[in-house]
Amino acid sequence: MATSASPARSAEIPLILAAIELFGRDGFAAVSTRTLCEHAGANVSSIKYHFGSKEELYEAAVLYVVDQLRPRFEFALSTFEQGRDLAGTDPILQAKLIKQLVHNLLQFFLGSPDIPHFIPFVLREFFVPGKYFSIFYEALPRHLHELFTQMVAMVEGTDPEAERTIIRAHSLLGQIMIFHVGRPVLFKRLGWQEFNPARIETITREIQSLVLRALQLADPDDQGMDDDT
Repeated sequence: MATSASPARSAEIPLILAAIELFGRDGFAAVSTRTLCEHAGANVSSIKYHFGSKEELYEAAVLYVVDQLRPRFEFALSTFEQGRDLAGTDPILQAKLIKQLVHNLLQFFLGSPDIPHFIPFVLREFFVPGKYFSIFYEALPRHLHELFTQMVAMVEGTDPEAERTIIRAHSLLGQIMIFHVGRPVLFKRLGWQEFNPARIETITREIQSLVLRALQLADPDDQGMDDDT
């Protein structure tokens, strides 16, 4: 049974990728081991040989997704964590730090080519949490959620463990996540087929503005741009 997010062996990768696609699309119960093996171009006995069972393949798929996403996810958050103490109570430095955080996260969520392939699989675990939900939660959203709570507490001078601070952070995080989980709606509405750099930049500017206004911070890049009278 898989117990860590150690790199999968090359022979296991096609089965893991098939599991991510088919479990994400159809759900665990609806996908047979034969279908998984056929989709992966593997022998029908491959799942038992490499993983032991279909459920253990599911766990290996969870760990594979975490292993692929966590390093880039943590890199996207690193600038904020490094600059939080430096920003202190200075609203200009706080705003700059928050803008960089929003930029990094949107680059990660919208600019990573493999994210769309992982979305259905991950969202099934989030919307109907199962026994492996805690693996996803601890590896990805918990860190992000706590960081946004710290961001709100930093700006507003509140307790990061207070219920209101956590709820406020959750609402701000939703401004970013809706472009991740709701991309089919946006694509349908705008006739898009993909996120390109120009579109990501437009979205980034909009979300930066929304988050700064919600926290009652002025955009530091707008300073000194008032009309002369």
